[in-house]
Amino acid sequence: MNKELLGLIFLPAGVISMAAAALWQMYVVMTESYTLNRFKDKQLVWVVSAMFFSFTLAIYILCPNARKKGVLFWLLAIGGALMYVLAKLWLPWKK
Repeated sequence: MNKELLGLIFLPAGVISMAAAALWQMYVVMTESYTLNRFKDKQLVWVVSAMFFSFTLAIYILCPNARKKGVLFWLLAIGGALMYVLAKLWLPWKK
């Protein structure tokens, strides 16, 4: 298989993988943010501050069940971005 053919396969596969990562991230946020109820009023101020500055990282740090689900998110996101970049490099038309 030559690079051009791989590029034609990787381009849509990378976009689909990154879209799947975004959908998975939304699922994790919606299903795991209920665990934030364990924090009391003063602690909740720091939790909300952390989530304001970096929502994704805060979910994975503050919600213990989300950590295992984060592995799939990172695999999809990094794999999709890598496929997309390789496709852009390998395809003859570069823009």
